[in-house]
Amino acid sequence: MKKKFVVQLTASEREELNVYVSKGENKVSKIKHAHILLKADENGPGWTDKQIADAFSCHYQTVYNVRRRFVGKGLSGALDRVPRKTPPCPRKFDGEAEARL
Repeated sequence: MKKKFVVQLTASEREELNVYVSKGENKVSKIKHAHILLKADENGPGWTDKQIADAFSCHYQTVYNVRRRFVGKGLSGALDRVPRKTPPCPRKFDGEAEARL
């Protein structure tokens, strides 16, 4: 099956990701996404989504989402997590009630 979102890293992007991975000073999710991009690179290993998911203990949909974000938003968009639009639970107090409490 032909991939819809093809990752083709430039030499500078590949070098940046290798430094990102080798230092280990970032969040685990960012390092995992960097590993995924390095293995999904068509100019490099060119692994399948299934191989990448098995190697890094994640779901194949995660690999697909990282590739999709890389093609759509670039390197920084692929490494960062997608922010939530709404908080996990609604606020119980407004600012005035919280100040009084």
